[in-house]
Amino acid sequence: MGSTGSTGAARSGYAEVAASAALTLIAVACSLLERQLAAQAAAFQKEGGFTERLYRTRTSSRKNP
Repeated sequence: MGSTGSTGAARSGYAEVAASAALTLIAVACSLLERQLAAQAAAFQKEGGFTERLYRTRTSSRKNP
């Protein structure tokens, strides 16, 4: 039987790189989600929610048929 020591080390190294890449992708996704949430909060404060925008649209269409 041959030595499997190098194969185990290669697999271990690959697992560490894969785990590191996964953690990096998770960090990027979290950062992007935080930015999206902040942008949505700002838009909500500025423009209001769906019901408020719908009300404005309906009332302006009634005024200008």
